[in-house]
Amino acid sequence: MTENLTHNSWLITLIERLRPDLCKKFPLNERGERTGFASWLVTSGLKEYKALQEDEGFLDYLNTTETKNKLTTLQLLVYAARPDVQAVYPLTTESESFLGWFERHGIEEHQLWALLSSSEQKRLLLTEPWQSRYGDAIKPKQLSFRERPFGVNLIGYVFGQLGIGEDLRMAARAMLAADIPFTLIDFQPGKDIPQNDRSLAAYVAVEGEYAINIFCMTALEYGRFYAERGNKQLEGRYNIGYFPWELNRCPDEWENLVQHVDEVWVSTQHTYNAFFPVTTKPILIMPMAVELGKISNFGTQEQTRQHFGLLPKAKLFCFSFDLNSSIHRKNPEACVEAFLQAFPADKFSKNAVGLVIKIHPPTRHHSVWEKLKQTAAKDERIQIIQVTLSRSDLLALYQCCDCFLSLHRAEGFGRGIAEAMQLGLHVITTGYSGNMDFCDEPYADLVEYTLVKIKKGQYPFGVRQVWANANISHAANLMRAFFDNTNYGIKSNDWTQFSARDVGLRYRKRLEDIKIR
Repeated sequence: MTENLTHNSWLITLIERLRPDLCKKFPLNERGERTGFASWLVTSGLKEYKALQEDEGFLDYLNTTETKNKLTTLQLLVYAARPDVQAVYPLTTESESFLGWFERHGIEEHQLWALLSSSEQKRLLLTEPWQSRYGDAIKPKQLSFRERPFGVNLIGYVFGQLGIGEDLRMAARAMLAADIPFTLIDFQPGKDIPQNDRSLAAYVAVEGEYAINIFCMTALEYGRFYAERGNKQLEGRYNIGYFPWELNRCPDEWENLVQHVDEVWVSTQHTYNAFFPVTTKPILIMPMAVELGKISNFGTQEQTRQHFGLLPKAKLFCFSFDLNSSIHRKNPEACVEAFLQAFPADKFSKNAVGLVIKIHPPTRHHSVWEKLKQTAAKDERIQIIQVTLSRSDLLALYQCCDCFLSLHRAEGFGRGIAEAMQLGLHVITTGYSGNMDFCDEPYADLVEYTLVKIKKGQYPFGVRQVWANANISHAANLMRAFFDNTNYGIKSNDWTQFSARDVGLRYRKRLEDIKIR
């Protein structure tokens, strides 16, 4: 009964990928448990993943009739999930009675109307109580793309305090600057993500009626959005995936998802190179806006440092990252190693130099991070700020330091680096990946690197991928040179490439081309 479940529907494969707990509960290499998984989909999964109601492959699979007892796969799966029904209606003698129960009670109890074939729906609607119960379930006509107004439904983590959330908020500010009509649709990230940025709450709506959707999230999260909410927000719109990605190749598991949008936007050449080989859909490089906005004012640099508990007189290197991203990709260990190599403790006191590492408070144990904290605890020049700050406070923290340090192994864009540059900090960073679109002298020193294979478990979809290991000695030399050179100073630049208006005008030109074509 269940052999063709995955074969018929890429959505089922997506749900398996999103739900490792289900794969554990229903081992998919065992046929009996495969039936359990399929039964879960129709009795419980339907409530979580609305797209199941619209997936043609899944519906065709459910409405296949078994030759032996002339019941559909859907009816048999409900039967398999209901021991109480099995006790009353053994199929060997009571299959007709079970069918009567299914039509009288099972459809409504499990909210299965949308899974029935159109012929079955028409038959049931001819008489009561089906007409009264399900007559309003007929799908209303959706507006077409041409009938919808020009504008954008921006979909993503509106309130999330993480990089992808800031990507969406900056895209919204670019829309505002270029006078592009838009609305925001919030999609919840994981439970570990702080949800405290309310700066654009006034633009949030439950649904977006504009002609164009832009999904500011990973391709996999776009798949989760579709699986959970169904096709309603996608129908009658032109769908753009504004997909971030850090590694050099698009994951094999994402290829179907990339094909499921009309167009892909990427923020850097690095990400473009990753997606280009896997899709024939249009791919456009659309650099993101990076505008500082309000910066908290705690007084002078020394007063600001005092507010954050930092060394008042030292030359400070700073680095910020989120453990919910990837400690292996962000590579804070390299920052600590380079700092210790550049500034031996017996030669450089805490009054001379320091390293500041800012992270969100972790919600679970990270062995690498705990080891790094132990190293930092032995050196009073290394200061860890483990707290969630508002964006304006975070920018003030950056600003009171002297140099932003990022020895990342890969970046899709590098927003923290771009923000540091606009604040006037000098930057020392790995000369690899997305940040290379805007990192150049004299604003950044580029650290040499070696490409290495990603180890098992270091990064999602990292199998057969590579990233950069920064040269610690070279980074240490650059840090020491910055410390010794009094001529660095703050370098001014208008950074127009990051301005919301310039970015918004690029958006507008493309969006107008889409709407009038």
